[in-house]
Amino acid sequence: MNAMISDPPGGSWDGLRVLVLSPVPTWPVTLGNRNRIVQVNRALQREGARVSLLHYPSDDEWRARLPRAALAEMTAQWDEVFTCPVTRPLHTRPSEGEDHAADDWWDPAIGQMLDWLFKVGRYDALLVNYTWLSKALEHAPAGVLRILDTHDRFSDRRALLAQNGLPPEYFHTTQDQERLALDRADIVWAIKDQEAEFFRSITTRPVRTLLHAEPVRALPAPAVRDGVLRLGIVGGRNNINASNIRDFLKVADAYLRRTLLPVEIVVGGSVCDLLEGLHLPYLRLLGRVEDMDELYAQVDAVLAPLAFSTGLKIKVGEALSRGKPLVSHAHAFEGYVPTHPFHECSDFDAMMRAIHRLVRDPAALDALADASRRSVAQAQAGIQDTLQDAGRRAGQLPPSVIVSLRFDQARLGALGFDHLLDAARYAGFRAPVVFHFAGDSAAADPAALRLLSARGRAVVDPGAAPLPAAVADILFDDAKPRLASLAALLGETHLMAWFAALPAELPSGPVRTRVGACHLGALSLDGGLPDPIDLAALARPFPRFLVLEETPSRESAVVMLGARADRASVPLLWRGEDSRLLAALRAGAPGPVALICEDATAHAIVPVLACLTGMLGRAVALFCPAPDTPPAWPTTGPLAVRTEAVTLAPLEAFFAPATWATRRPAFILEHGRPRAALPAREVALRAGIAHLRFGDAGAPAVVSTAPAMSYRTRGFVSTALVLALLHRRDGAVPPNTGAPEEYGRDAGWARLWGELGRLVAA
Repeated sequence: MNAMISDPPGGSWDGLRVLVLSPVPTWPVTLGNRNRIVQVNRALQREGARVSLLHYPSDDEWRARLPRAALAEMTAQWDEVFTCPVTRPLHTRPSEGEDHAADDWWDPAIGQMLDWLFKVGRYDALLVNYTWLSKALEHAPAGVLRILDTHDRFSDRRALLAQNGLPPEYFHTTQDQERLALDRADIVWAIKDQEAEFFRSITTRPVRTLLHAEPVRALPAPAVRDGVLRLGIVGGRNNINASNIRDFLKVADAYLRRTLLPVEIVVGGSVCDLLEGLHLPYLRLLGRVEDMDELYAQVDAVLAPLAFSTGLKIKVGEALSRGKPLVSHAHAFEGYVPTHPFHECSDFDAMMRAIHRLVRDPAALDALADASRRSVAQAQAGIQDTLQDAGRRAGQLPPSVIVSLRFDQARLGALGFDHLLDAARYAGFRAPVVFHFAGDSAAADPAALRLLSARGRAVVDPGAAPLPAAVADILFDDAKPRLASLAALLGETHLMAWFAALPAELPSGPVRTRVGACHLGALSLDGGLPDPIDLAALARPFPRFLVLEETPSRESAVVMLGARADRASVPLLWRGEDSRLLAALRAGAPGPVALICEDATAHAIVPVLACLTGMLGRAVALFCPAPDTPPAWPTTGPLAVRTEAVTLAPLEAFFAPATWATRRPAFILEHGRPRAALPAREVALRAGIAHLRFGDAGAPAVVSTAPAMSYRTRGFVSTALVLALLHRRDGAVPPNTGAPEEYGRDAGWARLWGELGRLVAA
């Protein structure tokens, strides 16, 4: 017995997959930007997401060699880890002008890697870290939530540095280029409210604030108690950090020389590389450390001396999350909620006065530590809200084309299945595609399910659950199966509902899906056309309904009248490139004549069979509903039929590739246009096989026998003339007949694509 899939409880991202693009490694966590990405990923995991990391190596230690130990640790951190090759110089100067264009640091290899990952994997969201990688968002397929975690504001950064006497460094751009980057996202995450307000002024995309915080964990008090107040500063290697620390130390040096406070300032992180040569009696440069807790554990309080900068100070969030007392410049605390006066010191002198207070009153450290815990609690509430908002968006189906089918319709070789593949691929160029499955999941062909899962997302009717593990693995990989009734989907504002079969139950509630559509040719392949009254009942609740068919019919007229539906002339297949039936019909040597009819005993059939089997000496494969009694065709006289030359088969056998495995029809005839075989003419012409519909009351009285691929005749005389012509050709395709053009550049599919485009744009 197959294992069944259960539905474990989880958070707002439960069962969802997120692909995270990061230009920095997530191990070791020695820099603030690395820690930011690690903490966001871990928060997503706590919310139930499966995190896949795509690392684009842009840090120095990854440029010339592969740090295998770090790679092994990263592999253990996340559900999947991929490394993208670097194929261009990194951190280059602006390509034109004084500022970078949005894509100056883009590497096309990232796009190629993303295209491959989205082709072979299934993801609900793409999270891109840093604005300068925003072009990656363009590689997310329709239906994947595109999130840009900005980390920083990069427009006007050069001017900010110049105002503080620093040369331009790292990435700096203009507001127009930053707008271009933000507009690629479905959601923009700003790292603090001040930057969120700015982003909202230049983009119409939703902007949410995502502060930095970590799960609260208290560190033990420093072991050394010698009357010296030890203060920690942490920073990465950039001129903004170094300039601020130097300016603070100038103020601190003058203050400490005047007061002789028992203070030691410990600086940790790669910023120490830019502070070499700075020798002060109370200053200790710890340098780079593998674990920042090494610094936090040996200091009594943490300092955040930044009077100017961009982005959020990750080290502030780290200190708050560890419950460390924090003395901060007001600018450095931007984004967090201050819960103590020492969190928003107006300048470096005010910071030194706060330090003086802590020296005089060590008990004040406890109050300051408690304030840190209150601030981080408020930050975590905001983070939770932002992540839940994104999780709801990623978990919701975007406005999509809903394709309704039963599991048993997923069968390789079935022409109706070819129709589904073609329709989904064509619609998928404009909008996300969602397949809604109902019925018995065991009836599906696993190979067919794999093809469908590559075309769009899957939703399963609750009545078909629980799913066998093999089916769930194909449709949902290792994510949680998505269950919903068809009525629930139609009650949402989707773009279109495409019915490959008449649903077992008609919509019971309001239908908000904007357009319904069905192809009569496809429905005819599913056991014959349904009652047009039932079709009208299906169409009526929709704001608009399209009946698709190759040529007008009574059924479409009933639906148009009864449900005010529209009709569009559309062939069954868009291209038929993956159709096994067409492949079989195009291969092999010409064999028997294929004759499709509704009634093998009809009078008009007899002279045609007599002509084919007698005068022309042809074998005939006759496809028709099984008669109650075997046909009693005459075997003598002018209408004699060589019965041994005729083989009977059900109508559906005509559309089975196995029927034509070794030979193809020399030509194809239809009588009465059987409703269960509506696509026969299209199949014939797409396969390059001549087609004749005889006994057609609407055909001209005199038929042209000019070279063509398709004929219509009324009486037997004109039918016999065409049969003689087709017999002489014996399956040869006449030149310049234009038959491929009829379906190769079909205006019906173009109309549907245009309608879908208008729905998407609206």
